[in-house]
Amino acid sequence: MGEIYVSKVADLRKQKNLTQRQLADLVGVDPSTVRNWERDRDGTKTFAKIAKLCEVLNCSPKDLFAVEDVLGSGE
Repeated sequence: MGEIYVSKVADLRKQKNLTQRQLADLVGVDPSTVRNWERDRDGTKTFAKIAKLCEVLNCSPKDLFAVEDVLGSGE
């Protein structure tokens, strides 16, 4: 039996009293991207895979990525 992933983005957004546009602005995406996340379209499978990856590696999503200074330290 397969698993079905259901997005909880809308519930979490509403708990924070944010509109889709506000969340999109905070995350740096278009509001249509937030709508797609909330409707289990684009990204839901990616979220599920990242969650599984974090479970296996015993880490948080933040641990998977590093921010690098592309301008260099002298600028």
